[in-house]
Amino acid sequence: MNAPGQERRDLTREILELIDLRQTFTDIHIEQDRPIMIKTPRGWLAVGEEPVLYDEMVPTLASIEPDWEALLQRGAIDRPFVLTRCRLRCNIYRTNGGRRLVISIRRLPLEPLTIDKVGLPAYVRSMIDSAKGLVLVTGPTGSGKTTTIASLLDHINRTRNAHIITIEEPIEYELAGRTSIISQREVPTDTPSFSAGLREALRQKPDVIMVGEVRDPETAETALQAGESGHLVLATMHTASALGTITRLLSFFPPEQRERYAAALANCLIGVICQCLVPTQDGENFVLASELLFNNNQQISGMLTDPAKLPYLIEFMKRKEDNMSRLLNDHLFSLVSKNQCLPRDVLRAAYSRLELHEMLQRLGPT
Repeated sequence: MNAPGQERRDLTREILELIDLRQTFTDIHIEQDRPIMIKTPRGWLAVGEEPVLYDEMVPTLASIEPDWEALLQRGAIDRPFVLTRCRLRCNIYRTNGGRRLVISIRRLPLEPLTIDKVGLPAYVRSMIDSAKGLVLVTGPTGSGKTTTIASLLDHINRTRNAHIITIEEPIEYELAGRTSIISQREVPTDTPSFSAGLREALRQKPDVIMVGEVRDPETAETALQAGESGHLVLATMHTASALGTITRLLSFFPPEQRERYAAALANCLIGVICQCLVPTQDGENFVLASELLFNNNQQISGMLTDPAKLPYLIEFMKRKEDNMSRLLNDHLFSLVSKNQCLPRDVLRAAYSRLELHEMLQRLGPT
């Protein structure tokens, strides 16, 4: 409780002030009886020393979700919270046997970033110039997949007369229709699940479908069907490499059916964008590092249909035969060689650390 005569802090105003900071951070962590924390490129930092009290959290909780007390009895609450300058994704939950409240906040700009500002090469646009097929955007949690997908959809929205349907949990970027029609559907409010939303979307005359996450066999199967049948499908997965993405997608299906689905994937795959965020050399900002796999003119389709040839995808990306595909390590190495990032930070981001370490040795002492 606040001391008598002491003015109660305005937590919502403090959140607004944090949003306006020039300092780069992705998340705000507000835990009862602890100071506010922000997630910077180099990790979590406390903002001030004053712990946030329960009474001070209540008005903010009520503005995020008026019925928060009742809903928390059933589990965590996930809600968007739109402020004048940004859109926040808020997750409210209890810890310590229900004795402590936490508000976890991710901040997103109101408008999607352009593809260039996201940090992807301009030629990635060729993936979404296709009328049909499957584009997979992958990476660990907090790697900027949502921001990348939003920038790809925004590019389509500005350049094509299309009907775009998104299936998200929750809706993070609100996209206003420009030259396209946009229907954003939220799980579980507008549709019970990703797989149900995807099935329903096929009957809603879409040109472009975005699936927030492929996490079960039914969603994987329907996404492949949609990509084959004349729709452009964008989907995310929590995989760290292009090869891992292909392997994971095919692993959703039983071994006896894998050949059939591998053929469908070979027929409709446009490309894979695997990404992660790396701190800049000064630790003040993030750089997006990416592994890119393109299936231009079905050039990798033969590798997708033969399990024995799947590992050759790595060689294909290493050779850069198409001048577009690349391995994550090659991009991470270039970030160090251009003095954009430190070796220790790119090594943390790599899925093949030993190989990257050997590559970095060529640069000499850093």
